[in-house]
Amino acid sequence: MSTLSELTTKADYIASKNSHLKSQWRTYQNSLTQAITHSNKKINHEFSCGEDQDIRFTLFNHFAVSIQLSEDFYSQDIVYSLNMAQVSDDEDFQPFAHARLTEEGKVDGSVDIKDKNAVLEHYLNKISAIYQCIFDSLQNNQPVHAQLEKLLSRV
Repeated sequence: MSTLSELTTKADYIASKNSHLKSQWRTYQNSLTQAITHSNKKINHEFSCGEDQDIRFTLFNHFAVSIQLSEDFYSQDIVYSLNMAQVSDDEDFQPFAHARLTEEGKVDGSVDIKDKNAVLEHYLNKISAIYQCIFDSLQNNQPVHAQLEKLLSRV
C-alpha cells in the first residue's frame, strides 16, 4: 500500500505533466491564431470564438473548423474537425485530421509551436483536403456538403 508521501509525490508529478502539456497547448493555440489573423495570405479564414478548450476558424464565411486536444486526460492528440451541421442544426464536428503535440513543444515531431510560420504551414497542410474538396465540388458543379461528407467518411 502506498503512503501519503508516495501518493503526494505521484499526484504532484501527474499534475505537473498535465499542466505542462496544457501550457504547450495554449502556446500552440496562440501561435496558430496569431499566424492566421496576421497573415497576409488570402486563405479566407476568420477567427471565431470556440468553446473552452478549442479554437475555431470560419472558412469562406460558412465552414467552421475546430482544433482541440482530444478529451482524454493528458491527451497529446490534436483533433482537427469540420462542422457538418446545416445552418439551423446543432453543431456536428467531424474529425478530418490529427496531429501529435509533445511536451517538448513540437507538433508531429518537427514543428516548433513557437514558430508561427511553421505552425501556420502545418495547419494549412492539415486543412488542404477541405480546400481541395470545396474547389473540386465547385469546379464540377457538385454540391459541396455531399462531397465533404464523402471526404470525412474516408478519414
